[in-house]
Order: sequence, then structure tokens, then C-alpha cells
Amino acid sequence: MEDMETQQKGTIESIKKLRIAVVAFELITPNQRTGGVSHFNHRLCTKLSDMGHEVTAITMNSLLEDANYNIKSLSKSVDINKRFQRYYLTALKGRKINFDGYDLVISNGDDWAMRRAGVPWVRIMHGSAIRELQHNHRLLRKMNLSILYLLERYSSKRSTVTLYNSKDTQKLYKNRKQDEVLHLPVDRDLFFPAEKEKEPTILFVGALDSRKRGRLLRNLYVSNIKKEIPNCKLWMVCNRDESIDGVTYFNNLTNEALASLYRKAHIFCMPSTYEGFGLPYLEAMASGTLVVTTPNPGADEILDNGKYGVIVKDSELGESLIASLRNINKYEMIIQRAIKFAEQQSWENIIAKYLTYLNSNNNYEEKQ
Repeated sequence: MEDMETQQKGTIESIKKLRIAVVAFELITPNQRTGGVSHFNHRLCTKLSDMGHEVTAITMNSLLEDANYNIKSLSKSVDINKRFQRYYLTALKGRKINFDGYDLVISNGDDWAMRRAGVPWVRIMHGSAIRELQHNHRLLRKMNLSILYLLERYSSKRSTVTLYNSKDTQKLYKNRKQDEVLHLPVDRDLFFPAEKEKEPTILFVGALDSRKRGRLLRNLYVSNIKKEIPNCKLWMVCNRDESIDGVTYFNNLTNEALASLYRKAHIFCMPSTYEGFGLPYLEAMASGTLVVTTPNPGADEILDNGKYGVIVKDSELGESLIASLRNINKYEMIIQRAIKFAEQQSWENIIAKYLTYLNSNNNYEEKQ
């Protein structure tokens, strides 16, 4: 593993310094809760800049002041809760951007209106709008997701190469020979094993009432787990809610603070109904924390159907969490396998893959 990483590092360092545009409509915002794609975009830009490349993040609008990369905002003010403005009006403004001066574009979404200009264009699919539609019950939201899915297909077709975050995501789109599955990376400088909390602790990252199903986990904690293991703690990285004995809420955490929770917790549980990939699972694995969850495409793939974690039915989740906390040493082999797998998903390895597309020829001829 060390020899491979040394070789990858040498490859990266041998590449000339590049001008790279990262389409990052979702980007972390100070003092606001942001999703996994936002953090991915920030880390990607930061890592590329650390390597000496000139990086520009193209986003909706950003108040980030201490970034080590350039930020180009498409709008002075965007209300992310107004979906038409967020997904359509602002995206159309991207058509005005001239990419001629860049060596590479890495896009993480909402690039359907942008002119390609013959620059190698790597499109990363972090999941699929059609899968989100299947797990959403609001009519207007379902209509919006239907349109976004068609735009995702159009965007994928126009890229030099499309990289899917999972096999489940890949099968939802028309694939070309150059398209492939490439799992997302984990920052091993942040996520690594360390000493655990003294009391048995479960960590959840997500939202209480979304497909992440934080409320389901909290209800199980109150009704089952706390009664069986009185000193058990539940850490919930989500918006603060009602006060419950043993439950601690965390919000607006830095990456370092979040990684510290991953390291200290004994179990990570995010019983989501859908994850395109499930980066939090990988972050837990890298931290030496046992993953116990319910089935979804992302969990099934990243945990290799139980090789790197525990996957159980909803009806078995409470008892499985109790059993795991009572005898965590029983799962040491699974935890160690998960750590080794996560080591392969480093930023250095994944970025080296992104940069291999520099000399790709895009046969697509855009009609301006």
C-alpha cells in the first residue's frame, strides 16, 4: 500500500501546475449546516490547491473567506430554499463563463447550461435525482427531481467522462465506454482510529426527519437501547431538538470537530433509506468505528454487503445496536478490514485518477 501511494504521489508531483475549475454550486458556508457534497467540494479544492494547482471554485454564492483557492460566485444572493432560483436561474448564469483558460474542469453538478469549450470535463455523479424522487413524498419536490434527473442525463452525456459514486448510480444513466465507477475519497489526515469514549457511544450524522432517519434512531435509543445500556450515549450531528437524557446535539461543527466525534464513538449508525454512496460510512470506517445500519444502495456497496460493517432490517436495528455495544470486541475483525479498505480511498489516489483525464479527447462537439 505504501509503495502504491508513493508512486501515486510521485505521479501527482510530476504533473505540471494546472488551472483547474471546480463546478461547486454546493460549497460550505460559515455558521450554516451544509451537506456532504459541500464538504467534498471544499476538500477537493483545498487538496488541489495544496498540490500547487491554481483552483477556482464556481459556486452560487459563498461567504467563505479563508479558503486557499479562488471562488467565483454566480450570484450575489441566492436563497437555497427557493428551488427555482437555486437549480435553474443560477445554473443558467453558468453559461456566461468562459472555460478556455482552464486545463481541466471537475464538475459536481448543475453544469447543464455551461459551455464546454473543448476543455477536458470530468463530471462526478454523487447520486441520482431519480433515487431521491423514489424516497420523497412531496409532490412539488418530486416534480423538481424529475426535471433534475433529465438534466443530469444531459449533463452526463456532454462530459468528457462521467464518474459515478456507486454501481447503483451508474445503472441509472446511459454509460459510454469511458465512464466508470469511482468511489469518493476520505481524508485520512482527518479520519483515523484513536482512543474511544469511556462510555458506549453511538454517533449519527444527518437530519432527524429526512431520508437519513435520525428520529428513528433516537426513538430506538429512548425505547430500547438506553433501557438496556443505561450509560450509553447518543451523539447526533443535526439541528438541535428536544432535550433527551443521554442525547447530545452537535451543529455547525468544523471538519476537525466532526472527525473527533467519529474517532471517539464506538458505533456509527445512519439508517438512511437512500445513499448514493454514503461517505459518512466511509469516514466511520477510516476512524475505526463500527458501522451498524439498515440496507440502502450506498451502504450495501461501501460495506460490501456486511464485509465491512453490520447491515440489518429496521426491525432488528435496536437489538443489533445493543448487541454490538455489549460486545464490540466481537467485531474487531470487521473493523480492521474496514480500516484497510478505507486506506485505499485516499484523496491522493482519487485525485491522481481525476488528473489522468487531462489528455482525454472529447468527441462531443457542442453546438453553441
